[in-house]
Amino acid sequence: MLTTATLVAIGVLVLGVVALLRGADVRLVLALSGLALFAVAGRWSGFVTEFTSEMVNPRTVVPICSAWGFARILKLTECDQHLVRLLLRPLRTAKWLLVPGGVAVCFVVNTAVVSQTGTASIVGPLLVPLLLASGFGRATAGAVLLLGSSMGGELFNPGAVELATLAPLVKMTPHEVVGRVMPFNLVACGAALAAFWAGVVCWPEKCDERDEPGPSPGLCGESDGEEGATASPNVNVVKALVPLLPLVILFALPVAVRHWQLPTLPGHVEIAVAMLIGSAAAALTAPHCANGLTAAFFDGAGYAYTHVVSFIIVATTFAAGVAATGLIERAANQLAGARAALTTASAGLPMSMAVVTGTGIGTGVPLIKILVPLADRAGADPLRIGALVAVFAQFGRTCSPVAPIVMLAATVTGVRPLRILRRVAPALLIGGAVLLVAVLAGWM
Repeated sequence: MLTTATLVAIGVLVLGVVALLRGADVRLVLALSGLALFAVAGRWSGFVTEFTSEMVNPRTVVPICSAWGFARILKLTECDQHLVRLLLRPLRTAKWLLVPGGVAVCFVVNTAVVSQTGTASIVGPLLVPLLLASGFGRATAGAVLLLGSSMGGELFNPGAVELATLAPLVKMTPHEVVGRVMPFNLVACGAALAAFWAGVVCWPEKCDERDEPGPSPGLCGESDGEEGATASPNVNVVKALVPLLPLVILFALPVAVRHWQLPTLPGHVEIAVAMLIGSAAAALTAPHCANGLTAAFFDGAGYAYTHVVSFIIVATTFAAGVAATGLIERAANQLAGARAALTTASAGLPMSMAVVTGTGIGTGVPLIKILVPLADRAGADPLRIGALVAVFAQFGRTCSPVAPIVMLAATVTGVRPLRILRRVAPALLIGGAVLLVAVLAGWM
């Protein structure tokens, strides 16, 4: 029998979904819904306590802000551009590899630059003209840029928001979570890429006269048209390898700790140290940028706090509000032993919500906070549930017509967003279906 408080709490959630469908800001909806849920539970002070404690939570603020600060220094020193040029160089003479190779280049860059729009902004001016000069259509070029920049590369970085949220729930460090989530991410992204590549080969793009004529909007003269696409600027290999240095450090550090019996550091501190070392290495490659390095790092960290950490703060508070009303406990009782139901929900909910909201962070973080604690009661592996939420939130954002990364890919290539999504969405649905079947069948 549902109590009055439970019915009111469900009503609050329904109103929140309606507000999201009507285009309200995700953070505003989550914050107000969280406040209302705490009020329903009779715990007004709980909202303020949860909100303020999450504002200074080192397990999320430190890794995310340091990762984005490092990304901003890569941009200042142009190390990110050299990485892109190094990765694209083999593709210039292998047209048949441009589609999977272009996706892979964006994917790799997204592991170091944890912003999807940042990745597309870095790679797009070099990759898109190369694709156009090789005979691919604008929608295909936009789809390659979107798919590679958004579908899952970020989840290889321990500073990724979803992984930073999942790590304490499963009692692991962020880089340990990366290793455990990696197989799920690779299966889904690999299947999606194969389906997308097959679609490009079997159903070549038809020209649409409504596309923007001439050079792609948003692309600077440095890489405009065929001349820019075929040019081969010098690549500084040292600069090109700097973006990957923090990832190498984080995955090598546990081995070094065990081998030399070094003192261990908290996971968020390890990430910050790796990002600072990477920042120092980037600085050494560009001494002329020394005066702007500190400002760039904190500018990136501040941007991350405004546009990324803010989502975590309100999403965590919202999830705590849901828990305060007893809805999570009630759901746990209903899902006792229902592993397949929870597994399916961990795929369907984040993907559908991310399509509606256009954000993987605003979708993935609250659902990880809500669904992962239900795993034990349902007889499921908490980490597996968290991995599904993280991957499907990324896929849903990549399918969303209101996602900033979709808008950017459309702007860069001069086509309407829906034309790009018609290319991308079927591949992502296939990739997601492959992963879900593999998990339900017990293969993963």
